[in-house]
Amino acid sequence: MKAGGGHKARPERGRGRLFRGLAQAASLACFIWLVWWGAAWPYGLEEVLPLFLRLDPLAAVVTALAGREGALLWPALPLLALALFAGRLFCGWLCPLGATLDAASGLMNRLAGRVSSAPSLRFRPAKYLLLTVFLAAALAGVNLAYWAAPIPLATRFYGLLLHPLLLLGGHEVLDLSRPALDSLDWPALSYLVITPRRFASLYFLAGFFGLLFWLERVRPRFWCRNLCPAGALLAVFSRRPRWRRRVLACVNCGKCETCEAIRPHGRAVWPGECLACQGCVDLCPTGGTVFSVSRGEKTPAETGPSERPTRRAFLAAALGGLGLAGLERSGLASLLGPDSHLIWPEDGLRPPGALPEAAFLARCLRCGLCMRACPTNGLQPAWLAAGPEGVFSPVLRPRRGPCEPDCHLCGLVCPTRAITPLELAEKRWAKIGGAVVQTNRCLAWAEDKSCVVCQEVCPYGAIESARAAGTPVPVPRVKAARCFGCGYCERHCPVRVPAITVLPLNALRLARGSYMEAGRAAGLDLDPTRNREPAGLENGLPPGFSE
Repeated sequence: MKAGGGHKARPERGRGRLFRGLAQAASLACFIWLVWWGAAWPYGLEEVLPLFLRLDPLAAVVTALAGREGALLWPALPLLALALFAGRLFCGWLCPLGATLDAASGLMNRLAGRVSSAPSLRFRPAKYLLLTVFLAAALAGVNLAYWAAPIPLATRFYGLLLHPLLLLGGHEVLDLSRPALDSLDWPALSYLVITPRRFASLYFLAGFFGLLFWLERVRPRFWCRNLCPAGALLAVFSRRPRWRRRVLACVNCGKCETCEAIRPHGRAVWPGECLACQGCVDLCPTGGTVFSVSRGEKTPAETGPSERPTRRAFLAAALGGLGLAGLERSGLASLLGPDSHLIWPEDGLRPPGALPEAAFLARCLRCGLCMRACPTNGLQPAWLAAGPEGVFSPVLRPRRGPCEPDCHLCGLVCPTRAITPLELAEKRWAKIGGAVVQTNRCLAWAEDKSCVVCQEVCPYGAIESARAAGTPVPVPRVKAARCFGCGYCERHCPVRVPAITVLPLNALRLARGSYMEAGRAAGLDLDPTRNREPAGLENGLPPGFSE
């Protein structure tokens, strides 16, 4: 190929990289829009929200194995089939986490200067070992994919970390500019409110993604090349893709070796490692790096040394995955053991419609989409409240926000059906717990002060006020059959340390069947539209205000 031909091809090669950049930007913009605005209640996009999460190949395979549910795998099958023909095209063009890391790397290069991008094969086997660990643990029924599956990671970053920070910043700016807005005499601006949202585990998320960004600074695409187990899975399927990069008219300038997918001293592309980033095309002075259709013959890279771990390393990783699964199941705080029905944490309130605990944890990706969609901000990521295997899984914190009776978004947006999607009428019967009055802290019980706040706010009419022996004022009592466990009473209790708390008592968690039928069979009466009754009157006043 003549040099002139290479120069003529350069604009075309630039367009290829431009198309990739546009595809990444469009994919990331769509992903962020779905997480930030599509999850706002009620937008009617519940079925679209989990789209990206269902495409994650690692999450699909591990969840299908751990949950023993093959139907969970089908959305990712087209992506795995695509890898057979086009390699890791998803990683380089569509993955939101990869696009985020590329954008962060570009921003850091502009602010602090470009770093060396010399190739290194030292850490490349790590992603295959991580994949082996996750698959082995999944075979034992334990889902560990949430630690490294790229789409759940990206969802947590944008939904539980970046979005709350932006809301907090907007809230502070709005407060500072409130005098100027009021002077404009524009009611829409005067009454504008930005409500901050808060989530647990924020410091861990900030540290984790800070580490990923630092690794991008040390070596670009470090996560994608060396650590991403989803990329390893796609690399396995794209070992000999039909559409691959080839090196033609090579002049041995070595410029393409700055890409870690290019094998040094051979100018061949490592199978399964090419992200189609167009970097080598732009670097090649002759235009000699092109896409072509493979005819099945082996490349020099396929006959050379393997970039994958040894058999001993694979065996050690598999044993490590089984060992981790065993530790999670046999720990004293584990909720997966044979006596787990006797051990349950007080603050382990699961969302309404959550599957039985073992099935729930096997399916839950810890993506945080249900927490982002919760309109009251009551769903929070657990740390160790649900045992070590329940890290990042959703739990309800009523003091932060109750479960709204007219909302059932958490089940609708769950990508793996760890939370069953329920109609609103069914969701109102999916009892999550029961309220308990802490008499030593209650104003009426302990201090003889009239207070009926919990009775007034309960949407299910589950709390009544009545006089008890030795109490000069009416005191609250809970009707267990009417209590859903929504947490309105705990949220609005005026005592600093709430005097009425919701515990996971007699929660209904079904693998299949009707919650309404199961609730009625258990003697429950959980219809908030019928049970929302006005408080009884004494001398024309509510209970507690008659004296």
